[in-house]
Amino acid sequence: MTEQLHVFVEQTIAQGVGARVFPLRWAGRRIWVKQAVPPKEKGWHRLQRLIATLTRIPMLRPTVSPGGKAGLASEAEIIHALTKAGVLVPDLLAVTDNWIAIGDNGAILQTVISDAVKAGDEDRVAELIAKAGAALADLHISGFTHGAPLLRNMTIRDDGRIGFIDFEEDPNKRMPLPDAQARDVLLFLFSIQRGFKRRPDLLRAGWRAYLVVTGMTAPQMKPLSHIVRVIRPVYIALKPFRRWLGTDAINAMLAYGVLRRSLRGKDASQDVSLVAK
Repeated sequence: MTEQLHVFVEQTIAQGVGARVFPLRWAGRRIWVKQAVPPKEKGWHRLQRLIATLTRIPMLRPTVSPGGKAGLASEAEIIHALTKAGVLVPDLLAVTDNWIAIGDNGAILQTVISDAVKAGDEDRVAELIAKAGAALADLHISGFTHGAPLLRNMTIRDDGRIGFIDFEEDPNKRMPLPDAQARDVLLFLFSIQRGFKRRPDLLRAGWRAYLVVTGMTAPQMKPLSHIVRVIRPVYIALKPFRRWLGTDAINAMLAYGVLRRSLRGKDASQDVSLVAK
């Protein structure tokens, strides 16, 4: 870390930036500064941890940031490890007790996809969703997980490569890798459904692209299949009341339906072959 960058960031924060994460121009490029947050664990997270223990479902364990200096150090450690593994993440410029500075990693993928939807470019939309699914699969094959692989936490550079940002959560330290990766898959699919409602084709495109890279025998498929079986009674109980449920609940049910059919083998071979052609 250069002393000049440290002084520049501290002066900017002292002037009042109005946001925890904010951009700056430094050395002719755009960089981002992320300030520390208070610990995010609440009382209900302790209950969540208890439920995970009682049900023996590791992916239910809370993964929220410890906040403060520890949270920043954890995110910096993850970025460093992913960089060494060749994953497209922001370059780490500075780490302090109160903030970290990182390079720009490209445009937010969700925004780019939304623009393509508005422009009516359906081929581009499907291509971007598929790229996102494949990028998440590549991340998993590298032996890592993200923690919150939502479309808003994925980026796309000018050369079309997909990257990742926002590593405040670290499920790798709280559960076995296959469970953490299965959790990633659930969050990724829900992100597609939530961001692009009434578009099950996009949900399937992301899932198929993921499967082409990992295959149905990947370690994360076992905990993924298990959680789908566990959720099944809840899904059945809620289905008759779908019209009265909130938007998030409906989106979760739709994503669950696609995933369950595929994991049961009804769509799996088709899912892989459609993308592989």
